[in-house]
Amino acid sequence: MSRIRVAVTVDGIRRHVDVEPDRALVDVLRDDCGVTGIEHGCTDGTCGACTVLVDEVEIRSCLMLGVQAEGAQVRRLQDRRCSADPR
Repeated sequence: MSRIRVAVTVDGIRRHVDVEPDRALVDVLRDDCGVTGIEHGCTDGTCGACTVLVDEVEIRSCLMLGVQAEGAQVRRLQDRRCSADPR
């Protein structure tokens, strides 16, 4: 299967990754971008373990294709909580 080059900003770092068109965003983030803290859970969106912010909207990354993140800003939810923590 041919790959598509996707430019995505992950936790503030711009990345260019080549992904298969049918690959879930959760797999792209974990395997291609090395992002930790995002888990595979149910693969149907019910558990929420893979939830990330895509352009400031909460998304289940197991339900979104990696190619759909082209040009997007993706952040882990734990980053949002940590940045708001005054400690």
